[in-house]
Amino acid sequence: MERILVCFDGSDWSKRALEKAIEIAQKFGSHITVLSVVPKVCFLEIGVDCATVEGIFKAEFEGNLKRAQQILEEKGVKGETVILEGIPADVIVDFATNFDLIVMGSKGKDATERTLFGSVTQKVAANATKSVLIVR
Repeated sequence: MERILVCFDGSDWSKRALEKAIEIAQKFGSHITVLSVVPKVCFLEIGVDCATVEGIFKAEFEGNLKRAQQILEEKGVKGETVILEGIPADVIVDFATNFDLIVMGSKGKDATERTLFGSVTQKVAANATKSVLIVR
């Protein structure tokens, strides 16, 4: 198992997923890529444009990924962080083609996103061509 993809939104669930991926990487000498996906969301009907919403998500995810990178370094695991934009489940499935394992939390950041997008974890598990480890 050379390459592990961790889906990370900063939630406690994704932090547990990162911890589990680090545990696996330490056993196998794997490289971890920590991925956050900025969702394409607009609230034009209430006067908030897409760029503003995406900017808020991106700023939050950049901070989360900085901390994830620090954790990787503290644990002595090779890794990198990546931010992409789009529909989270679709982006994860497309990006994961060159990985041996996808690790993600059983739940995401909040119920609002789950209401808007459905369960990203369910969609990834159903559509990924790679094995998915869902961490509780």
